Amino acid sequence: MTDTTRVKLNNVRITFPKVFVGQEEAFGGKGDPYWSASFLLAPDHPDLPALKEAIKAAATAKWQSKADGHLRAAQAKDKLPVHDGDLKADKPYGAAYKGMLYVSARNNAKNGPAPSVFDNVIDTATGQAREIKSQQDKKAPYSGSYVNVILNVYAYQNEGEGVAASIMGIQFHADGERLAGGVAAAAADFVAVPGKETEKAATTGQGAASFF
Repeated sequence: MTDTTRVKLNNVRITFPKVFVGQEEAFGGKGDPYWSASFLLAPDHPDLPALKEAIKAAATAKWQSKADGHLRAAQAKDKLPVHDGDLKADKPYGAAYKGMLYVSARNNAKNGPAPSVFDNVIDTATGQAREIKSQQDKKAPYSGSYVNVILNVYAYQNEGEGVAASIMGIQFHADGERLAGGVAAAAADFVAVPGKETEKAATTGQGAASFF
């Protein structure tokens, strides 16, 4: 990797993150498991030019003088890490993608560790951003939140060709409206009965055989 293929996107919206140990999985249950996430950014996002340069640099490193032709072919087949968000407009979460671009990125779990994830506050023990270790952390990025992300962009030529991105590190930036899953239900959302009545109800049912 060269510095020209490393790019930082600031204040972008993360969707469907699987970035912690234990969340890795293979696409459709086939192939190597991987960590992944997508990142939404507006067509006029200030970091988009740097991302375009990183894509071009990765293509040039792979294909030298033929890079432009390979890039045109990859774009025609949607084999670049940047995609048109309007293509997902018919999805349940499509409103968030409409009018946006999104960057898809994944890390093959077979080839390295999970991406590094950090808070936006300083850890007094290290003097640097606090590292987040699991999805249970209150500042762990969730689908719909805003993050800063560092990507490694690379070209590939194996069972097809194109340019892809992997995640080097993610930093929580700000809260956002949650996508796909929302917020967990609270106790107030349910009706409860006194303990004795609960026990009685549990013993008067007919069992699983009566479910249908």
